[in-house]
Amino acid sequence: MAEIHDLVQSGIKITKQMQNIPFFEVVKATTNFHFYSMNLKDPQDLEVFNEITVSANNLIKYIKSTGTGYKGNRINEVGRNIERVFVEELKKSKLKPSQLTTPGYPDIKIIDSFGRATFLESKAVSQDWKSTFRSFYYTGGKKIDADARHLLIGWDVSKESGEYWVVKGWKLVDLSKLMVDTKMEFHSNNKQIYTADLIIAQL
Repeated sequence: MAEIHDLVQSGIKITKQMQNIPFFEVVKATTNFHFYSMNLKDPQDLEVFNEITVSANNLIKYIKSTGTGYKGNRINEVGRNIERVFVEELKKSKLKPSQLTTPGYPDIKIIDSFGRATFLESKAVSQDWKSTFRSFYYTGGKKIDADARHLLIGWDVSKESGEYWVVKGWKLVDLSKLMVDTKMEFHSNNKQIYTADLIIAQL
């Protein structure tokens, strides 16, 4: 068991060292695809920026004019519901969006009118934009299949009544400047836990 002890201690040491890492470096290392920042002086990037922001504004206008609320017991459920509607709004623009339905980063892939890719993460945020709780996760780049810009749109949501939430605004983030930390974790699953030699009582 000494080997396991040494391995765990080594992992803890590495984890402590892997703090404040540029997200673009993590993506490049795990996917071998280029990670571009948004350059709003570039006409092509500016068009993508304009199409996304106009679509986001149009969604907010629709919500305000109709009083639409989004149902969900948890903030993640609300976020997924907003994401689906936003993808439909993006389809009305010059962009070609597709919702990436499997779990993990990113949520949406966009192809612009120049044939370039942009990945867009969509998050619902309730009240506390300064919270230090983990709200962004990256466990691998299986859904990243192209050189691209990487953005995140955060939806400002608040609970109205019952299970319904309303969207009040949004923030668009260029993830090329994001710094991330890593966390060492030990995990298991039900198949490993609920075995005959581990169960000591049941009904």
